[in-house]
Amino acid sequence: MSTTTYSPRDIWNRAWALSPALTVNALLMFAGAVITALLLGVDPRQLVGEPLWLKPFKFYVSLTLFEATLLYFFAFLPERRRFLRRVGVIIAACVTLEIVAMTLQAARGVRSHFNTATAFDQAVFSSMGIAITVLWGTVLVFALGLLRSKLEDRVLASTLRMGLLVTLVGMGLGFFMTTPHGEQLETLKTGQRPLEVGAHTFGGRDGGPGLPLVGWSRAAGDMRPAHFVGMHALQVLPLLALGLARRKQRSESQELAWVRAAGVGYLGITLVLGLQALRGQSIVSWDAVGVASLGVALGASLLTLAAHTLRRRAPESLPPPAPVGMG
Repeated sequence: MSTTTYSPRDIWNRAWALSPALTVNALLMFAGAVITALLLGVDPRQLVGEPLWLKPFKFYVSLTLFEATLLYFFAFLPERRRFLRRVGVIIAACVTLEIVAMTLQAARGVRSHFNTATAFDQAVFSSMGIAITVLWGTVLVFALGLLRSKLEDRVLASTLRMGLLVTLVGMGLGFFMTTPHGEQLETLKTGQRPLEVGAHTFGGRDGGPGLPLVGWSRAAGDMRPAHFVGMHALQVLPLLALGLARRKQRSESQELAWVRAAGVGYLGITLVLGLQALRGQSIVSWDAVGVASLGVALGASLLTLAAHTLRRRAPESLPPPAPVGMG
C-alpha cells in the first residue's frame, strides 16, 4: 500500500475533482462541529439529561469523518467520476437535511429524533428518517460499485469492502431505534399518538444514567454503541490495513488474512452490541448470553484467520508431482 503524502492544496484538489459537493459539505460539517463545541460552553440548557448541544456536536464530528472517509474511498474509482459526483451530491444532500433538522430542533430546545409531540416535530422527524433511508441506499449503491471494481491491492480492496459492509450494518441497526417500543406501543394500541416514537434505549427510558461523554445507557439496552461502532468501521478497518502495510515482514497473503479476520470480528462485535441492546442489556452489564455471543464473534474471527493460514500453507504440504514417463 502506498504511503505517499500530499500537501493540503493537493488534498483539496483531489477531493474537489472527485466530488465538489462532498468536499464542501465535509468542510461545513467541520465548521458545524466547531460552532456547536462553542455553544456547549456558553449554553447551559439540558435536554434528556445531557447538554443541549452535545448531540449535534457529536453528529457534526461523526459526519465530518464520514464524508472525509468516503472521499478517500472515492479515490479508488477515478474512472467512474460521473457516478461518484452523483453519489456525492445525494450523500451531501441527505447529510445536510439530517443535520439541519437536528440543529433546528436543538435551537428550539426540543428533541430531533423520535419527537412526534406536534405536527411540526413529526414532520421534522419524518424528513430525517427519509434522509437517512436514502443515505443508506446511496452508500449501498456505492459499495456495490466498489465491489465490482478491480483494485490491484488485494489487501486494500478487502479492507474497503469490509469497511463499507460493516458500516452499512451499523447504519441499518439504527433503524431499530426509530420503531415504537415499550409504552409507546401500548399508547398506539389505544388509538392515541405518543409524544415520542422510538428511542435509543430498550427496556428503559432515554435520559437515565449514562456513560460520560457519550451518554450510552448504564441501566438498559442502548442501540447507540452498535450504531457507533458499526459506522466507524469505515475508518477503523482502513487504518488497520495501513498499520499492517508498515510492517514490511508480512506478505500480502498474511496481511489479507489479518484484515479479513479483523473485518469478520468487527462485524461480529457490531452485531453482538446490537443484540445486547435489543435484549435490554446495558453496555456495562453482560450476562451469559452476551458473553457467549462475544465468544462466537471472536471465534469467527479466529476461524477466518486459521482458514487463510491453512489455505496459504496447503500447496507447501502437497508432495511433488511424479514424473510422467514417455512410451
